[in-house]
Amino acid sequence: MEDQVSKEYGDETLDGLMRPSGSSSSLEVEDNYAPPVKPKKSLLFYLATAQAFVIIYHTEVLLGVVLAISVGIAFSSMHAHRHPKINPFKAAQIGHNYAAEITSKYDLTLGFIDHWCLHGDDNNCRCEDPLVPMSKRSSHKWSEQHTENSKVAQAALMKLLQNNDAWNNYEDYQQDLDDMWLEAGEDDWVYGEGARFWDDDMGYDPRDWLDDLIEDDMFADVEESDGGNKRKKTRKLKNRKLDSEQYDLDVVFIGDSITEQRQGTSMGKPVTNYDGVKEIFDKTFTKSKGGEFNGIAMGIAGDTSANLLWRLMNGEMPYGLTPRVWWVGIGTNDLSMKGCSEEVVLLGILRVVEEIQNSHPNDIIVINSILPINRNEDGLLEHVGKHHEDVALKKKEKNLKDNEMSTKRGHIDFWPSIVSINKELKKFASAHTNVKFFNADTIFVEERGGGKYLKLDLMQDPVHPNVSGYKKWNNMIKKKLHELIKDD
Repeated sequence: MEDQVSKEYGDETLDGLMRPSGSSSSLEVEDNYAPPVKPKKSLLFYLATAQAFVIIYHTEVLLGVVLAISVGIAFSSMHAHRHPKINPFKAAQIGHNYAAEITSKYDLTLGFIDHWCLHGDDNNCRCEDPLVPMSKRSSHKWSEQHTENSKVAQAALMKLLQNNDAWNNYEDYQQDLDDMWLEAGEDDWVYGEGARFWDDDMGYDPRDWLDDLIEDDMFADVEESDGGNKRKKTRKLKNRKLDSEQYDLDVVFIGDSITEQRQGTSMGKPVTNYDGVKEIFDKTFTKSKGGEFNGIAMGIAGDTSANLLWRLMNGEMPYGLTPRVWWVGIGTNDLSMKGCSEEVVLLGILRVVEEIQNSHPNDIIVINSILPINRNEDGLLEHVGKHHEDVALKKKEKNLKDNEMSTKRGHIDFWPSIVSINKELKKFASAHTNVKFFNADTIFVEERGGGKYLKLDLMQDPVHPNVSGYKKWNNMIKKKLHELIKDD
């Protein structure tokens, strides 16, 4: 039997089995066996199958959409956390109310400053202390222009003193106090256009103006005549009379390059393109040339508020120079070149204003708004109601490679900061007697197409007005002066 099984099924080492030729009945298949008949699929079956497929498909799509949205929200949250969206107009707001607390220069303090730099930090800018006067005497050009400005101030002062016969009666004059540098409050400033340094007044004698008996007193004067003391020139006090007409100084403009252009110069150097600006200034603010007012301009290109403060305290605001109006235009360079925060810029301007008020409490001070700075070839400043989130703002940044904007200026949109600073300046002016605010946006900014734009036809470059811009500006200043100055 075993041999038969081995023969039929093969060797035990083999994996396969062969059907035995003569197996028992338990292993045999009946000849009449037939496979079961598959039931026919009905229409309902197919409909159910299709419905199930649709449900599964829709579920997968829905789950996919939900997953995509979830992933999007997750990435957006991560990006928003790392790069928070900030409305620059809101971010530029100054939190502390200086208008309500500042009554003199002694009330100004740095203690409330939230951050020094425009980008929100305290280190990535070149800000100076806005409350401390800062000179640029290391710059020869700057020193020369400051000297010229001081000459202008002194010449105007001479005319004012002449009105009251002050040459003989001025009791505050002190002799022999020359410290070899022009400063406010010393004898240098009283006499002589051009009296600058060294022994310009060391030889003064009260009798000199009568008989010229002693040697040259070294005072510079507008009119000089040859003397008999064997020196090249004798500057005689009796020749100090400038003109026979009564002189009234209505307005003094002080500031940076925007003010210096009214003098026809840039850092003391005459600029041909500024000739037209100087001409319309002279015709508007020199009565002898047909102007309605008498005015002088003293500016230096690139100056900040701290630089202007130093200039005023060292010759450009001499005691006795009392115009009816001081017109202050400063702050652009603090913001755009130094990168100072809105609060620091504001404090610098207020420090200048308070210095003038401290010396001239009865004079009117007009704070000119900081002019818009163009950062877009179309002059776009903002989209009304949309601000920072508008796509157009992304196009505002001017490409510095086109050389139309100085590389010294930060590659940033300054308009929100300018709006914030001007808002606080206006608030300060409204809270203080004899301080007024002049909004130049009415001249240089227009609304059109749902946005605010800088009038490029009035601009020479992104910062400075052209001749047409100054002309329109001067006309508006005249109207303001008529409001402030009550003619007799």
